[in-house]
Amino acid sequence: MEEKSNVTKLTQKDYQKKYDEKTQSVTIKYTPADMPDFDRMMKYLDRTGKSRSSFIKELINNFFLEGRDRKHTISKEEERAEYFKYSFIEEEDFERLKGILNNDEEKYNTVLDIYADNIESAVEELLEEKATPLNYWMDELEEQIENGEIDLKDDESFSRKIDDSLYHYIG
Repeated sequence: MEEKSNVTKLTQKDYQKKYDEKTQSVTIKYTPADMPDFDRMMKYLDRTGKSRSSFIKELINNFFLEGRDRKHTISKEEERAEYFKYSFIEEEDFERLKGILNNDEEKYNTVLDIYADNIESAVEELLEEKATPLNYWMDELEEQIENGEIDLKDDESFSRKIDDSLYHYIG
């Protein structure tokens, strides 16, 4: 019986060795200066019930999902192209701007950076501006549902009425 047990242990060791060859590990060392961060992390893990490994994997995954890695791997021109990909600016407009600026790449990049910053600010302002009407609209929506003017069970009518109502408030 002892012989069979040794065979089993050997097989388990072989299995573990093969598995370990397929995996990778990352270790983090906290120095005494880093201990406040370590303590904060451990308190967070205790509160949430997450493991260290799942937490670190989540942080890494979010880093890539947010595209934060691309800031170091793509050029400014590629980043700008990505930003303007969904704009309604035609390629000939970009070329015209270059011409106006005597093909000065630095000035061209400066103009596009400032333009992008202004667009982002305008969008943020617009979103903030539309938050208040949305709150007023929700008051009206609640009233319309209570009065039976909007039927939550009639999907087709509901969508149309919501679209009309939001357009009236938000434009």
